[in-house]
Amino acid sequence: MVKRIVWAILLVMSILLVWVGLAQQPATPVHQTTKHLAQGQASQMPLYTEKRLRINLARYPQLRAGIQRMIPMPGLQGAWALAKNKSATASHRLIKTVAFDPQGITTSQNEIFVSAYDHNNKANSVIYVLNKWTGQYIKTLSLQFQDHAGGVAYDPDRQMLWVTGHDGKDSMLYGITQAQIDQYDIRSRLPISYQQVFQITTETNNSTMMYANNALWVGYFTKRGLGNIQELPFGKDASGNLTLGQSAGEQDESIVAATKVYASVGQLQGLTANQRHVLMTSSFGNVDGKLVRYDREAGDKFTKGVSVTMPPYLEAVSYDGDTNRFYMIFESATPVYRVKTKAVVDRILYVDNDVFKTGVTPFTPLLQPEFMDLTRPKTIK
Repeated sequence: MVKRIVWAILLVMSILLVWVGLAQQPATPVHQTTKHLAQGQASQMPLYTEKRLRINLARYPQLRAGIQRMIPMPGLQGAWALAKNKSATASHRLIKTVAFDPQGITTSQNEIFVSAYDHNNKANSVIYVLNKWTGQYIKTLSLQFQDHAGGVAYDPDRQMLWVTGHDGKDSMLYGITQAQIDQYDIRSRLPISYQQVFQITTETNNSTMMYANNALWVGYFTKRGLGNIQELPFGKDASGNLTLGQSAGEQDESIVAATKVYASVGQLQGLTANQRHVLMTSSFGNVDGKLVRYDREAGDKFTKGVSVTMPPYLEAVSYDGDTNRFYMIFESATPVYRVKTKAVVDRILYVDNDVFKTGVTPFTPLLQPEFMDLTRPKTIK
């Protein structure tokens, strides 16, 4: 009888050890599909089963409780792209790569947009377009000039997708109309064209962005200390042309500066807002990230900050319209990171407010916004 009890205990302990081992070790991908990828497409085959992914998230019960839907991330098992090339008009080579690293996410009424850059530095950065309702991949947009695409934001008032960038010297914002997105085909071997281009003088770099209150809010990542978020409202000049922020060029209205600057969380990766809240993601390397929520009050004051622990390599977040649900992406499934972390997330996660019901901790309040006065030039670094 005693032997049977001992053997039963040993069996239970063995099962527990196996389960813990699975939860603590990166899993082996279940498929490889790049050899069968049609030209111009991106694979949407996930690396892991949904069951395996939930095991990966075992240490994050708040996140698991909030997940409403999981959409396979395109490109993790291969995507066609345009070979790295600075030209906007010359034909590019089409190449396949498995090293795209997802960075930013935003949504329109019917589509999801995810920006990604090639970790092997052989292809121009891309934006994947997905059907918002089915989660199915639609197409890939190849960007001009971009080695490392970051933030994206959709402007429903102008039907325009905005992309953060850098031209080698200055922070840039590029606007792409919905009409251009609809007609674009990467098999043309040309990058998508930009209908709006702005240079930001008050931001040395930009890595995330959101659209709110008829303005673009642009933020950047810092390893240490607080970053900042800069607000650039839209307007029109005397000729009816689109303007952004306040003019910082003597005769060139495409050179602009922010009108307000806000402190942000450290290690800022993502930024989004609805009418009630502002969400920011804070993450760097193979350590747990944080999803931070602030109440949004009159005068765009961010108050009552709380945070919840997230898996490592947390990147962008985007509210679904004015609902309390939002999309989240991670870069942990990128080849260089999936071998390092114990909590690989290879899906776009659609999450509701239940993620903040338990396990939240107070988070550092942010300073009130500061108005930018160009009569006293000030570059935020």
